[in-house]
Amino acid sequence: MIGTIRRHQQWLWVIIILAIIVSFVVYFSPTKTGVFDRGDSYNFGSIKDRPITREQFRNAQNEIEIFYFMRFGKWLTREDSLQTGFNLERETYNRILLVEKLKELNVQPTTEATAKWIGEIFRGGNDQAAFPMERYQGFVKTELTPRNLTADDFSRFARHQVGQQHLISVYGLGGKMITPQEAESFYRRMNETLSTEAVFFSASNYLSSVSITPAALGQFYTNNMAEYRLPDRVQVNYVKWQLTNYLADADKELGKVTNLSQRLEEVYFKNGATNTYKDEAGKPLTIEAAKAKIKEDERRALAAMLARKQASEFLAELFQGHDEKNPFKTDDLEKLAKAKGLQMKTTPAFDQMTGAKILNVSPGFVQTAFRLRNDDPEDKAKELLYPSSPVFSEDSVYVIGFNQRFPSENQPFEKVRDRVTADYRAEEALKLARQNGDAFARSITNSAAAGKSFAQLASDAKVNLVTVPAFSLSTRSLPELGDGRSLETLQNVASSLAPGKVSSFIPTTEGGLVMHLKAKLPVDEAKLKTELPEFLARQREQRMSAAYSEWFQKLPEEMKLVTPAKASGGKS
Repeated sequence: MIGTIRRHQQWLWVIIILAIIVSFVVYFSPTKTGVFDRGDSYNFGSIKDRPITREQFRNAQNEIEIFYFMRFGKWLTREDSLQTGFNLERETYNRILLVEKLKELNVQPTTEATAKWIGEIFRGGNDQAAFPMERYQGFVKTELTPRNLTADDFSRFARHQVGQQHLISVYGLGGKMITPQEAESFYRRMNETLSTEAVFFSASNYLSSVSITPAALGQFYTNNMAEYRLPDRVQVNYVKWQLTNYLADADKELGKVTNLSQRLEEVYFKNGATNTYKDEAGKPLTIEAAKAKIKEDERRALAAMLARKQASEFLAELFQGHDEKNPFKTDDLEKLAKAKGLQMKTTPAFDQMTGAKILNVSPGFVQTAFRLRNDDPEDKAKELLYPSSPVFSEDSVYVIGFNQRFPSENQPFEKVRDRVTADYRAEEALKLARQNGDAFARSITNSAAAGKSFAQLASDAKVNLVTVPAFSLSTRSLPELGDGRSLETLQNVASSLAPGKVSSFIPTTEGGLVMHLKAKLPVDEAKLKTELPEFLARQREQRMSAAYSEWFQKLPEEMKLVTPAKASGGKS
């Protein structure tokens, strides 16, 4: 990877060359093979009447995966896509639109601006600190490389992010029109203190009240059979190169470095010394402890390089002599492993959503495994039997091969009886919680003329009244709430009430609640005066982003974007 940076990212190399300590440490960056990585003949659509190339699509897809990680702190999974609606293919085409528009407008972020953007990301808000090389290299090694992403992918992503900021400043200009008076009014609403009390109806409190009969349980299983269906699963063979087995060789390589202690010390000071190297408690490490940590990181990087090298050589030999006339066989991996004195193992069957956790491997391992198959040799979008590059996990490198695939299937009731019973009890308890909550809310309405307080009404109904810690619409967390109680729900309910009023029953995923808004307390005027300028700046930024988004939504038509789904008459 360092060689790649040197060739293609001169500005980033200027930073890295100052901190590199071992000249022969090279990170191998396998070619990305993403969810939508199709063959050269695949139609990726067109933009501005020009075909979208395979490289354009792959680069955009890589950038979107990085964007998701930088925004949410984790890599996009199939489960995330299903739960959040984040569509990788759709966002990939949006990225292609952005890149093409930057080219059309000749927006070319300077290397200095891009380097500054990257520095801000990895400094963690400390603008005065030196570039945190150790953190950057750790990000490349532990996050990008296991996903078959490279430093080039990240720097290209950064450059386009800087370009997008320029477009926001131009096409979001209308968002700056918010006046200080409007901002002040909004600030007051967002920061007034809401004093509330509520009765929570939690399903967990009604579990013991649920009556279970065989007939009801059987009917519940029949109605929800899809929930107990086993998903598609796959089983693969693999040969593993454990990184710890190469630490001794890494030590030998480090031993060849002259003046190693001096070079480690140079890295220590150039990376910010005590500002960068700290223990788990956040206290600065001594210089000797920091040097030991730097050395250990390089040691493990070398071990990863050596493991990757051997795995790549093994895979290259596996591919020798195979072509369309001499196709792979499922036992090729085992034969070569035996010839090399290596052990081939077979995983248990696993699915895409839980496979990484069950096997203790990277998501890339699971994604690659599900691309392998031997039942459709004419489908050029799929890899048959063996992937084209080794697969990384945190502490190992793998060469994997197809074993067998298990289609989705229904599980018999007896096999899932305990799970069905637990689910039935939970659903019925939720119904009871909501029935009781709704009854309590109606009783309040019926007793309104009696002049009783909310607390008296709760006492009469023998339900537990909770005085909620004070909050505002700008509050981001309220740990005192306890598990299963949503601050966002409380904010939505309280903001819709007038002081002294009681809400109707509000259903939630845990059951529901009835809230009494006791008072709305005005903001601290001195605090408002201090915070309003920054608040106004944030509001303008947010409105600029909204104006930019509205402009961007018109781009597909303007840029004549045609996706394969649109070309075939389907939905994009």
